[in-house]
Formats: sequence, structure tokens, C-alpha cells
Amino acid sequence: MDVTYVRDSQFRDLVSAQEANDVIEEVFLHLAQEKVLTRPTVALPLPKSAPLRIKAGADYASGVYGFKSYRGGGRYLVVLYDLDTLDLTAMVEGRQLTELRTGAVSAVGTKYMSREDSTVFGIIGTGREARQQLLSTMLVRDFSQVYCYSRSAENREKFAKDMSERTGLRVLPSESGEECVQDADVVTTITASSEPVLMGSWLREGTHINAVGATSSNQRELDEETIERCGTIAVELKEGAITEVGELIYAAERGKLSWDEVVELKDIVSGLVPGRKSRDEITLNDTVGVGAEDVALAWYAVKKARKSGMSTEFDFEPHYNIRK
Repeated sequence: MDVTYVRDSQFRDLVSAQEANDVIEEVFLHLAQEKVLTRPTVALPLPKSAPLRIKAGADYASGVYGFKSYRGGGRYLVVLYDLDTLDLTAMVEGRQLTELRTGAVSAVGTKYMSREDSTVFGIIGTGREARQQLLSTMLVRDFSQVYCYSRSAENREKFAKDMSERTGLRVLPSESGEECVQDADVVTTITASSEPVLMGSWLREGTHINAVGATSSNQRELDEETIERCGTIAVELKEGAITEVGELIYAAERGKLSWDEVVELKDIVSGLVPGRKSRDEITLNDTVGVGAEDVALAWYAVKKARKSGMSTEFDFEPHYNIRK
């Protein structure tokens, strides 16, 4: 049987940020409709590197299921199977996919949870993935001003220059995290910090937060006051967030948060729960990524690759027959 292989270098030519936003929004709608299934991340400790992590999901509506595997160093691979035949159908290199998917989840959270008239964006973290956060989120809100901050003055100044040129927006480097977010309507944190980089005292009423960088139980980007000040708090999958989202775990252990108050993004996208209760409410979309997002976005790329001839096809014939 033929298996489709999509390389990382091909992925950006196949899937735009707008397409990724649309695919991920549909994932959450389908999750609410039980057309998609996803599970918490499985982590396998390795003696000489970061753990191997596996994110699995099934897209019943599209007829595929699979998983993304990755470890330290950005080695990502999404493996897809056909739901009808159970055969391997495609493999997609996933570094570019992961950046686009992560940006899309923040964009969906911003679309449904921020004020529609939000015009000022603040981002803490100026690394590789921070660029996509801005590119994806600016598609759902009409930003006129962007502030950025990282501990390195050189990095934040480069980010501001590069992204001003790339987006046509006025992107300014900030001297501190507080300066970066104090006037922002939408704030994104995307760092590798294990200690908070965003303090609740810095935030003005009505702010929406996308917390993206803390993806394990021992990482925190938000302090306890930030969590306490938030009204609506959304995660992708509560079952996974309870063991993966460090700042929420930390707050819950200290009695600052009840998991009963946390909602899933699918319920907001489907309209079951409002994205914000009032104009002045501070809202939070705290994300780590789930397998259904990777599977759906990879499958979208595979379909486009097959139509355009951009993929590599190889023959794979297993030495067993599960139909006998």
C-alpha cells in the first residue's frame, strides 16, 4: 500500500495560518459533538534526553486516527492510520505543524474569549514559536499595537524589527514584562520558564491571556494572583491539564483554584459556555496541545499534498494480515 510522507519543508507551502486556525476551530467544535476523540499526553522517561512524549487522537469525521511523537530537540513526527482499514496511511514531519497548531489554538482562544474590540497585543517570549503566535492571533483581532518582552534586549529588539516588517504592525520592545502587558487587551506568554513571567498585579481589567509555554507540571508562566484574578479559565482537555498545566496545578494545590471552575475550550467554541461573562473579566486560555489537533492538521496537509503532488509516496506492505 502507498503511504504519504510530508516533509517539514513542504508543510508551510501546504497550510497557511488561516487554514490552520480554521482546522483547529473545527477540531474543538467536533470535540463538543463527539466526532473527535483525544487523550492526555503520555510521557516516557529516557535516560539520556528529554522524555519521549506521545499525543494521540482520532478524527472520526475525517476517518483517521494517529499520534504525534516527539522528544527534546524538536524531533516531531505525526503518524496517521485509516479508520476503516486500520492501515498506515501517512507520516508528517511535525515541527512546522506544531508551531502552526500552537498558534492556531491561541487564535481560537482569542477569538472566543477576548473582547472583540481588542487592539493591543502583548507577548512575553520572543523565540521561534513566538512569531507564529503573533501571526496566527492577528488574524482574529485587528491589532494596532504590539509590545514584546524577553530577558534579552537583543532578542526583543530583533523580534520587534522582524515582526514589524513582516506584519506591517507597530511592534515595540518593552523594558520589562510589566511594561509589555500593562496596556494590553490580549497577552500571550510563550517561554520555557519554570518560574512566573506574568504577574496578576500587572494586568488591567478585561485582558485575555493565552498561556502557551508551560507544558509540564513543573513549569509556570503565571503567578497565583494571575490565576486568582481570572474569571473564565479554559483548557483543551481537563483530564490532561490536571497533570500537565503547571500554573493551574500549583494554584489548585494551594487552594487558589478549583478544577470544577475550569472549562474546556470545546464548550466555549460550541456555545455551551460563554467565552467571557463581562467586558471587565480577565480570561485565560491555558494550553499544552492535544493529539486531536495534530492529527487533524496533519491530515489536512496530507490531503492537500496528495492533490498538489507535493508529497512523497512510498510502498509499505506489512508482513502480517490482520484480516485473516
